[in-house]
Amino acid sequence: MRKPAATMRPLACLLGLALLVGAGVARAEADDSASIDKVVKLNKRAVDEYENLNFEDARKILKDALGACAQAGLDTHGVAARTHVHLGVVLFTGFKQKDQALKEFKKAIEIQGDIKLDKTLANPEIQAVFDEAVEAQKGAGGGGGAATPSGGDAVTHEPVTRAEQGKPIPINVTTDASVGAKKVVLSFSADGSEDFGEREMHEDSPGNWSGEIPASATVGSKLKYYIEATGAGDQTVGTKGSATEPLVIALQRPGGALVAPVRRTTVVTPKPDETTPVTWYFGLGLGTGFGWTTGTGEINTGDHISPPGFALAKLGQVAPEVGYFLSPQLLLSLQFRYQFVSGATPFYAPDASCGPSGVCSPAKYAAAGFARANWLFDFGDLHPFVAGLAGLGTIRHLATFPTEPHCGSDKTSACIDTIAAGPIFLGGSGGILYNLSPMFALRAEMNMVAGFTNFTLNFDFNLGVAIEY
Repeated sequence: MRKPAATMRPLACLLGLALLVGAGVARAEADDSASIDKVVKLNKRAVDEYENLNFEDARKILKDALGACAQAGLDTHGVAARTHVHLGVVLFTGFKQKDQALKEFKKAIEIQGDIKLDKTLANPEIQAVFDEAVEAQKGAGGGGGAATPSGGDAVTHEPVTRAEQGKPIPINVTTDASVGAKKVVLSFSADGSEDFGEREMHEDSPGNWSGEIPASATVGSKLKYYIEATGAGDQTVGTKGSATEPLVIALQRPGGALVAPVRRTTVVTPKPDETTPVTWYFGLGLGTGFGWTTGTGEINTGDHISPPGFALAKLGQVAPEVGYFLSPQLLLSLQFRYQFVSGATPFYAPDASCGPSGVCSPAKYAAAGFARANWLFDFGDLHPFVAGLAGLGTIRHLATFPTEPHCGSDKTSACIDTIAAGPIFLGGSGGILYNLSPMFALRAEMNMVAGFTNFTLNFDFNLGVAIEY
Protein backbone atom coordinates (compact mmCIF):
# COMPACT_ATOMS: atom_id res chain seq x y z
CA MET A 1 0.00 0.00 0.00
CA ARG A 2 1.42 3.40 -0.96
CA LYS A 3 2.01 5.89 1.88
CA PRO A 4 0.63 9.39 1.66
CA ALA A 5 3.03 12.11 0.42
CA ALA A 6 2.79 13.95 3.76
CA THR A 7 4.35 10.93 5.50
CA MET A 8 7.11 10.51 2.90
CA ARG A 9 8.42 14.10 3.15
CA PRO A 10 9.64 13.86 6.82
CA LEU A 11 11.25 10.53 6.01
CA ALA A 12 13.11 12.07 3.07
CA CYS A 13 14.30 14.96 5.29
CA LEU A 14 15.53 12.53 7.94
CA LEU A 15 17.34 10.48 5.27
CA GLY A 16 19.05 13.60 3.87
CA LEU A 17 20.08 14.72 7.35
CA ALA A 18 21.55 11.27 8.04
CA LEU A 19 23.53 11.41 4.83
CA LEU A 20 24.95 14.84 5.73
CA VAL A 21 25.90 13.70 9.19
CA GLY A 22 27.51 10.57 7.75
CA ALA A 23 29.53 12.62 5.27
CA GLY A 24 30.72 14.92 8.07
CA VAL A 25 31.75 11.96 10.16
CA ALA A 26 33.62 10.45 7.21
CA ARG A 27 35.50 13.71 6.65
CA ALA A 28 36.38 13.94 10.33
CA GLU A 29 37.60 10.38 10.32
CA ALA A 30 39.71 11.07 7.23
CA ASP A 31 41.24 14.15 8.92
CA ASP A 32 41.97 12.11 12.06
CA SER A 33 43.55 9.37 9.96
CA ALA A 34 45.88 11.86 8.26
CA SER A 35 46.86 13.41 11.60
CA ILE A 36 47.48 10.01 13.17
CA ASP A 37 49.58 8.96 10.20
CA LYS A 38 51.64 12.14 10.54
CA VAL A 39 52.29 11.51 14.25
CA VAL A 40 53.20 7.87 13.59
CA LYS A 41 55.78 8.95 11.00
CA LEU A 42 57.24 11.49 13.42
CA ASN A 43 57.56 8.74 16.03
CA LYS A 44 59.38 6.49 13.55
CA ARG A 45 61.81 9.29 12.72
CA ALA A 46 62.40 9.95 16.41
CA VAL A 47 63.11 6.28 17.12
CA ASP A 48 65.61 6.22 14.22
CA GLU A 49 67.41 9.26 15.66
CA TYR A 50 67.36 7.69 19.13
CA GLU A 51 68.92 4.46 17.83
CA ASN A 52 71.60 6.55 16.09
CA LEU A 53 72.27 8.29 19.45
CA ASN A 54 70.98 11.65 18.16
CA PHE A 55 69.05 12.26 21.39
CA GLU A 56 68.47 16.00 20.94
CA ASP A 57 66.96 15.47 17.48
CA ALA A 58 64.81 12.63 18.81
CA ARG A 59 63.49 14.79 21.64
CA LYS A 60 62.67 17.68 19.29
CA ILE A 61 60.81 15.41 16.85
CA LEU A 62 58.75 13.87 19.65
CA LYS A 63 57.83 17.33 20.95
CA ASP A 64 56.69 18.22 17.44
CA ALA A 65 54.63 15.01 17.42
CA LEU A 66 52.93 15.97 20.72
CA GLY A 67 52.25 19.43 19.28
CA ALA A 68 50.64 17.81 16.26
CA CYS A 69 48.49 15.68 18.60
CA ALA A 70 47.33 18.80 20.43
CA GLN A 71 46.45 20.63 17.23
CA ALA A 72 44.52 17.64 15.88
CA GLY A 73 42.66 16.96 19.14
CA LEU A 74 44.45 13.65 19.64
CA ASP A 75 45.67 14.35 23.20
CA THR A 76 43.80 11.29 24.51
CA HIS A 77 44.45 9.04 21.54
CA GLY A 78 46.67 5.97 21.71
CA VAL A 79 49.17 7.59 19.31
CA ALA A 80 49.72 10.36 21.86
CA ALA A 81 50.26 7.75 24.59
CA ARG A 82 52.89 6.03 22.46
CA THR A 83 54.61 9.39 21.82
CA HIS A 84 54.81 10.03 25.60
CA VAL A 85 56.38 6.59 26.07
CA HIS A 86 59.01 7.32 23.41
CA LEU A 87 59.75 10.73 24.92
CA GLY A 88 60.17 9.13 28.35
CA VAL A 89 62.69 6.66 26.93
CA VAL A 90 64.66 9.46 25.24
CA LEU A 91 64.69 11.65 28.37
CA PHE A 92 65.86 8.79 30.59
CA THR A 93 68.48 7.29 28.27
CA GLY A 94 69.74 10.38 26.47
CA PHE A 95 69.50 13.02 29.20
CA LYS A 96 69.44 11.00 32.45
CA GLN A 97 66.24 12.82 33.49
CA LYS A 98 64.47 10.11 35.45
CA ASP A 99 61.80 12.39 36.96
CA GLN A 100 60.82 13.79 33.57
CA ALA A 101 60.79 10.31 32.04
CA LEU A 102 58.53 9.17 34.90
CA LYS A 103 56.10 12.01 34.14
CA GLU A 104 55.97 11.06 30.46
CA PHE A 105 55.28 7.41 31.32
CA LYS A 106 52.50 8.46 33.71
CA LYS A 107 50.87 10.60 31.00
CA ALA A 108 51.00 7.66 28.62
CA ILE A 109 49.36 5.38 31.21
CA GLU A 110 46.67 7.99 31.96
CA ILE A 111 45.74 7.97 28.27
CA GLN A 112 46.04 4.22 27.70
CA GLY A 113 46.09 2.14 30.85
CA ASP A 114 47.34 -1.06 29.21
CA ILE A 115 50.18 0.51 27.21
CA LYS A 116 53.53 -1.29 27.34
CA LEU A 117 57.12 -0.44 26.57
CA ASP A 118 58.39 -1.17 23.06
CA LYS A 119 60.31 -4.44 23.23
CA THR A 120 63.05 -3.05 20.99
CA LEU A 121 63.60 -0.02 23.26
CA ALA A 122 63.19 -1.67 26.68
CA ASN A 123 66.09 -2.54 28.95
CA PRO A 124 66.07 -3.31 32.71
CA GLU A 125 66.68 0.30 33.77
CA ILE A 126 63.97 1.76 31.52
CA GLN A 127 61.57 -1.02 32.48
CA ALA A 128 62.11 -0.24 36.18
CA VAL A 129 61.15 3.40 35.66
CA PHE A 130 58.13 2.41 33.60
CA ASP A 131 57.00 -0.08 36.25
CA GLU A 132 57.34 2.67 38.85
CA ALA A 133 55.00 4.84 36.78
CA VAL A 134 52.51 1.97 36.54
CA GLU A 135 52.53 1.47 40.33
CA ALA A 136 52.20 5.20 40.94
CA GLN A 137 49.13 5.39 38.70
CA LYS A 138 47.55 2.40 40.40
CA GLY A 139 47.86 4.04 43.80
CA ALA A 140 46.89 7.52 42.68
CA GLY A 141 43.52 8.87 43.80
CA GLY A 142 41.17 11.11 41.85
CA GLY A 143 42.50 14.42 40.77
CA GLY A 144 41.08 17.78 41.43
CA GLY A 145 41.83 21.45 41.50
CA ALA A 146 42.01 24.06 38.84
CA ALA A 147 42.76 23.08 35.28
CA THR A 148 46.24 23.82 33.99
CA PRO A 149 46.53 25.56 30.63
CA SER A 150 48.32 23.51 27.96
CA GLY A 151 49.50 23.76 24.39
CA GLY A 152 48.66 27.09 22.79
CA ASP A 153 46.57 28.23 25.81
CA ALA A 154 49.73 28.46 27.96
CA VAL A 155 51.41 30.84 25.46
CA THR A 156 49.79 34.13 24.45
CA HIS A 157 51.21 35.69 21.31
CA GLU A 158 49.80 37.96 18.63
CA PRO A 159 51.20 36.49 15.37
CA VAL A 160 53.23 38.86 13.21
CA THR A 161 51.93 38.67 9.65
CA ARG A 162 53.91 41.44 7.91
CA ALA A 163 57.36 42.96 8.44
CA GLU A 164 59.97 45.00 6.61
CA GLN A 165 62.62 43.19 4.65
CA GLY A 166 66.20 43.38 5.90
CA LYS A 167 65.32 44.42 9.46
CA PRO A 168 65.04 42.43 12.70
CA ILE A 169 61.51 41.51 13.76
CA PRO A 170 60.62 41.88 17.49
CA ILE A 171 58.55 39.02 18.97
CA ASN A 172 56.69 39.23 22.30
CA VAL A 173 55.16 36.35 24.26
CA THR A 174 53.23 35.95 27.50
CA THR A 175 53.18 32.61 29.37
CA ASP A 176 50.58 31.59 31.94
CA ALA A 177 52.06 31.58 35.44
CA SER A 178 50.51 28.20 36.29
CA VAL A 179 52.68 26.30 33.78
CA GLY A 180 55.97 27.45 35.30
CA ALA A 181 57.77 28.27 32.06
CA LYS A 182 61.53 28.33 32.59
CA LYS A 183 62.57 28.99 29.04
CA VAL A 184 60.95 30.23 25.81
CA VAL A 185 62.65 29.52 22.49
CA LEU A 186 61.93 31.36 19.23
CA SER A 187 62.60 29.20 16.13
CA PHE A 188 62.72 30.77 12.65
CA SER A 189 63.45 29.72 9.07
CA ALA A 190 64.46 32.09 6.24
CA ASP A 191 62.84 31.98 2.82
CA GLY A 192 63.98 28.94 0.86
CA SER A 193 65.47 27.14 3.87
CA GLU A 194 64.15 23.95 5.43
CA ASP A 195 66.12 24.36 8.66
CA PHE A 196 65.08 26.38 11.71
CA GLY A 197 67.47 28.59 13.66
CA GLU A 198 66.82 29.15 17.37
CA ARG A 199 67.06 32.08 19.78
CA GLU A 200 66.26 31.96 23.47
CA MET A 201 63.87 34.73 24.49
CA HIS A 202 64.43 37.00 27.51
CA GLU A 203 61.97 37.23 30.39
CA ASP A 204 61.55 41.00 30.89
CA SER A 205 59.11 40.52 33.75
CA PRO A 206 57.34 37.44 35.22
CA GLY A 207 55.56 35.71 32.31
CA ASN A 208 56.52 38.38 29.73
CA TRP A 209 59.15 37.36 27.21
CA SER A 210 60.80 39.22 24.31
CA GLY A 211 63.12 38.29 21.46
CA GLU A 212 63.71 39.05 17.80
CA ILE A 213 64.17 37.34 14.47
CA PRO A 214 67.54 38.61 13.11
CA ALA A 215 67.78 40.74 9.98
CA SER A 216 69.81 38.01 8.27
CA ALA A 217 66.65 35.85 8.14
CA THR A 218 64.46 38.56 6.55
CA VAL A 219 66.02 38.84 3.09
CA GLY A 220 63.42 36.82 1.12
CA SER A 221 59.72 37.21 0.47
CA LYS A 222 58.62 35.44 3.66
CA LEU A 223 59.84 33.59 6.71
CA LYS A 224 58.44 30.99 9.10
CA TYR A 225 58.60 30.87 12.87
CA TYR A 226 57.17 29.18 15.94
CA ILE A 227 57.50 29.47 19.72
CA GLU A 228 58.01 26.79 22.35
CA ALA A 229 57.90 27.25 26.14
CA THR A 230 59.51 24.65 28.40
CA GLY A 231 59.36 24.11 32.12
CA ALA A 232 61.45 22.13 34.58
CA GLY A 233 63.51 19.42 32.91
CA ASP A 234 62.92 20.92 29.44
CA GLN A 235 59.33 19.61 29.44
CA THR A 236 57.22 21.45 26.84
CA VAL A 237 54.47 23.46 28.55
CA GLY A 238 53.15 25.49 25.62
CA THR A 239 53.63 26.33 21.95
CA LYS A 240 52.56 28.73 19.24
CA GLY A 241 52.97 27.08 15.86
CA SER A 242 55.34 24.20 15.18
CA ALA A 243 58.02 23.12 12.73
CA THR A 244 55.38 21.36 10.63
CA GLU A 245 52.75 24.13 10.94
CA PRO A 246 54.71 27.35 11.51
CA LEU A 247 53.49 30.94 11.65
CA VAL A 248 54.30 32.86 8.44
CA ILE A 249 55.43 36.47 8.00
CA ALA A 250 55.14 38.19 4.60
CA LEU A 251 58.12 40.51 4.03
CA GLN A 252 57.85 43.87 2.29
CA ARG A 253 60.38 46.34 0.96
CA PRO A 254 60.85 49.72 2.66
CA GLY A 255 57.83 51.78 1.64
CA GLY A 256 55.35 48.92 1.96
CA ALA A 257 55.66 46.95 -1.28
CA LEU A 258 55.56 43.21 -0.80
CA VAL A 259 58.58 41.32 -2.05
CA ALA A 260 57.77 39.09 -4.99
CA PRO A 261 58.72 35.47 -4.44
CA VAL A 262 62.12 34.77 -5.88
CA ARG A 263 62.33 32.17 -8.63
CA ARG A 264 65.43 30.31 -7.61
CA THR A 265 67.70 28.77 -10.24
CA THR A 266 70.00 26.22 -8.76
CA VAL A 267 73.45 26.16 -10.30
CA VAL A 268 75.11 22.86 -9.58
CA THR A 269 78.91 22.97 -9.51
CA PRO A 270 80.19 19.53 -10.45
CA LYS A 271 82.38 17.80 -7.92
CA PRO A 272 85.80 16.74 -9.20
CA ASP A 273 84.58 13.18 -9.74
CA GLU A 274 81.40 14.44 -11.47
CA THR A 275 83.17 16.50 -14.19
CA THR A 276 82.70 15.39 -17.77
CA PRO A 277 85.53 12.93 -18.42
CA VAL A 278 87.91 13.55 -21.29
CA THR A 279 87.46 11.27 -24.29
CA TRP A 280 90.29 11.81 -26.77
CA TYR A 281 94.03 11.85 -26.32
CA PHE A 282 96.75 13.17 -28.63
CA GLY A 283 100.40 12.92 -27.67
CA LEU A 284 103.79 13.65 -29.21
CA GLY A 285 107.07 12.36 -27.78
CA LEU A 286 110.72 12.78 -28.67
CA GLY A 287 113.43 10.45 -27.43
CA THR A 288 116.21 8.02 -27.98
CA GLY A 289 116.98 4.46 -27.03
CA PHE A 290 119.27 1.50 -26.94
CA GLY A 291 118.96 -2.26 -27.10
CA TRP A 292 120.59 -5.64 -26.87
CA THR A 293 121.75 -6.42 -30.37
CA THR A 294 122.48 -9.75 -32.04
CA GLY A 295 122.65 -11.01 -35.58
CA THR A 296 124.23 -9.61 -38.71
CA GLY A 297 124.51 -6.23 -40.32
CA GLU A 298 122.06 -5.18 -42.98
CA ILE A 299 124.85 -4.44 -45.46
CA ASN A 300 127.47 -6.77 -44.06
CA THR A 301 125.17 -9.78 -44.07
CA GLY A 302 127.98 -12.24 -43.84
CA ASP A 303 129.33 -10.91 -40.54
CA HIS A 304 127.87 -11.55 -37.11
CA ILE A 305 128.15 -9.20 -34.16
CA SER A 306 130.69 -10.69 -31.83
CA PRO A 307 130.07 -10.60 -29.00
CA PRO A 308 126.38 -9.53 -28.82
CA GLY A 309 125.74 -6.50 -26.59
CA PHE A 310 123.95 -3.21 -26.09
CA ALA A 311 123.99 -0.69 -28.90
CA LEU A 312 122.47 2.76 -29.42
CA ALA A 313 119.51 3.55 -31.63
CA LYS A 314 120.93 6.76 -33.03
CA LEU A 315 119.81 9.59 -33.61
CA GLY A 316 116.47 9.18 -31.96
CA GLN A 317 112.75 8.80 -32.60
CA VAL A 318 109.51 10.76 -32.90
CA ALA A 319 106.49 9.07 -31.29
CA PRO A 320 103.05 10.54 -32.09
CA GLU A 321 100.11 8.87 -30.38
CA VAL A 322 96.30 9.00 -30.59
CA GLY A 323 93.97 7.37 -28.07
CA TYR A 324 90.51 7.07 -26.63
CA PHE A 325 89.56 6.98 -22.92
CA LEU A 326 87.22 4.10 -22.15
CA SER A 327 87.20 5.41 -18.57
CA PRO A 328 89.16 8.07 -16.64
CA GLN A 329 91.75 5.36 -15.88
CA LEU A 330 91.83 3.26 -19.07
CA LEU A 331 93.25 4.71 -22.28
CA LEU A 332 93.52 2.67 -25.50
CA SER A 333 95.90 4.17 -28.05
CA LEU A 334 98.01 3.69 -31.16
CA GLN A 335 101.61 4.93 -31.07
CA PHE A 336 103.81 5.35 -34.12
CA ARG A 337 107.60 5.19 -33.75
CA TYR A 338 109.59 6.89 -36.49
CA GLN A 339 113.33 6.48 -35.91
CA PHE A 340 116.03 8.67 -37.46
CA VAL A 341 119.19 6.57 -37.90
CA SER A 342 122.54 8.37 -37.91
CA GLY A 343 126.16 7.33 -37.58
CA ALA A 344 126.18 4.41 -40.01
CA THR A 345 128.90 4.53 -42.68
CA PRO A 346 128.65 3.77 -46.41
CA PHE A 347 130.26 0.53 -47.50
CA TYR A 348 132.65 0.64 -50.47
CA ALA A 349 132.48 -2.75 -52.04
CA PRO A 350 135.63 -4.18 -53.62
CA ASP A 351 133.44 -5.90 -56.14
CA ALA A 352 130.18 -5.22 -57.99
CA SER A 353 127.94 -6.29 -55.09
CA CYS A 354 126.88 -2.68 -54.43
CA GLY A 355 125.96 -1.92 -58.03
CA PRO A 356 127.56 0.36 -60.60
CA SER A 357 128.55 2.99 -58.01
CA GLY A 358 130.28 0.44 -55.80
CA VAL A 359 128.76 2.06 -52.68
CA CYS A 360 126.15 0.51 -50.36
CA SER A 361 124.36 3.24 -48.36
CA PRO A 362 123.08 2.38 -44.85
CA ALA A 363 119.46 2.73 -43.72
CA LYS A 364 118.41 6.25 -42.59
CA TYR A 365 115.23 5.45 -40.71
CA ALA A 366 113.05 2.74 -39.13
CA ALA A 367 109.33 2.63 -38.47
CA ALA A 368 107.11 0.65 -36.10
CA GLY A 369 103.58 0.91 -34.73
CA PHE A 370 102.25 -0.17 -31.33
CA ALA A 371 98.81 -0.81 -29.92
CA ARG A 372 98.76 0.24 -26.25
CA ALA A 373 96.49 -0.31 -23.26
CA ASN A 374 97.35 2.39 -20.69
CA TRP A 375 96.20 2.35 -17.06
CA LEU A 376 96.43 5.73 -15.29
CA PHE A 377 96.57 6.32 -11.53
CA ASP A 378 95.05 9.49 -10.07
CA PHE A 379 97.07 11.71 -7.72
CA GLY A 380 95.48 15.04 -8.52
CA ASP A 381 97.32 16.56 -11.49
CA LEU A 382 99.92 13.78 -11.41
CA HIS A 383 99.02 10.52 -13.18
CA PRO A 384 101.57 7.70 -13.11
CA PHE A 385 100.73 5.06 -15.69
CA VAL A 386 101.66 1.60 -16.88
CA ALA A 387 100.90 0.11 -20.29
CA GLY A 388 101.03 -3.07 -22.28
CA LEU A 389 102.33 -2.89 -25.89
CA ALA A 390 102.12 -5.03 -29.00
CA GLY A 391 103.46 -3.90 -32.36
CA LEU A 392 104.81 -4.50 -35.83
CA GLY A 393 107.68 -2.91 -37.72
CA THR A 394 111.43 -2.37 -37.45
CA ILE A 395 113.79 -0.98 -34.81
CA ARG A 396 117.43 -0.40 -35.77
CA HIS A 397 120.65 -0.23 -33.73
CA LEU A 398 124.24 0.50 -34.76
CA ALA A 399 127.17 -1.90 -34.53
CA THR A 400 130.81 -1.75 -35.59
CA PHE A 401 132.27 -4.50 -37.82
CA PRO A 402 136.08 -4.31 -37.59
CA THR A 403 136.41 -7.26 -39.95
CA GLU A 404 135.11 -5.07 -42.76
CA PRO A 405 137.70 -2.28 -43.30
CA HIS A 406 136.00 -0.86 -46.38
CA CYS A 407 134.23 2.21 -44.97
CA GLY A 408 134.95 5.82 -44.20
CA SER A 409 136.37 8.49 -46.44
CA ASP A 410 139.61 6.57 -46.78
CA LYS A 411 137.68 3.36 -47.59
CA THR A 412 139.83 1.50 -45.11
CA SER A 413 138.03 2.20 -41.78
CA ALA A 414 135.93 -0.35 -39.89
CA CYS A 415 132.31 -0.27 -41.01
CA ILE A 416 129.42 0.87 -38.74
CA ASP A 417 126.31 -0.89 -39.91
CA THR A 418 122.66 -1.06 -38.86
CA ILE A 419 121.10 -4.10 -37.20
CA ALA A 420 117.36 -4.53 -37.83
CA ALA A 421 115.09 -6.12 -35.19
CA GLY A 422 111.49 -7.22 -35.50
CA PRO A 423 109.02 -7.38 -37.13
CA ILE A 424 106.99 -8.46 -34.06
CA PHE A 425 107.25 -6.61 -30.73
CA LEU A 426 105.78 -7.28 -27.29
CA GLY A 427 106.46 -5.32 -24.14
CA GLY A 428 105.40 -2.75 -21.61
CA SER A 429 105.73 0.88 -20.65
CA GLY A 430 105.71 3.06 -17.55
CA GLY A 431 105.78 6.77 -16.93
CA ILE A 432 104.04 9.86 -15.65
CA LEU A 433 101.53 12.28 -17.08
CA TYR A 434 101.35 15.70 -15.39
CA ASN A 435 98.40 18.00 -16.14
CA LEU A 436 99.32 21.67 -16.46
CA SER A 437 95.66 22.31 -17.26
CA PRO A 438 92.55 20.14 -17.77
CA MET A 439 93.50 19.77 -21.45
CA PHE A 440 97.30 20.06 -21.59
CA ALA A 441 99.86 17.73 -20.00
CA LEU A 442 103.56 16.87 -19.96
CA ARG A 443 104.56 13.26 -20.44
CA ALA A 444 107.65 11.17 -19.68
CA GLU A 445 107.88 7.43 -20.31
CA MET A 446 110.15 4.44 -20.83
CA ASN A 447 109.15 1.69 -23.24
CA MET A 448 110.65 -1.78 -23.16
CA VAL A 449 109.91 -4.22 -25.99
CA ALA A 450 111.27 -7.54 -27.10
CA GLY A 451 111.58 -8.04 -30.87
CA PHE A 452 111.03 -11.26 -32.79
CA THR A 453 112.06 -13.00 -35.07
CA ASN A 454 115.19 -10.86 -35.28
CA PHE A 455 115.71 -10.56 -31.56
CA THR A 456 116.29 -7.39 -29.57
CA LEU A 457 115.44 -6.12 -26.15
CA ASN A 458 114.98 -2.41 -26.78
CA PHE A 459 114.54 0.49 -24.33
CA ASP A 460 113.18 3.87 -25.43
CA PHE A 461 113.06 7.07 -23.36
CA ASN A 462 110.52 9.65 -24.53
CA LEU A 463 109.62 13.14 -23.34
CA GLY A 464 106.66 14.96 -24.78
CA VAL A 465 103.32 16.72 -24.49
CA ALA A 466 99.71 15.58 -24.63
CA ILE A 467 96.31 17.12 -25.28
CA GLU A 468 93.17 15.61 -23.67
CA TYR A 469 89.58 16.64 -24.36
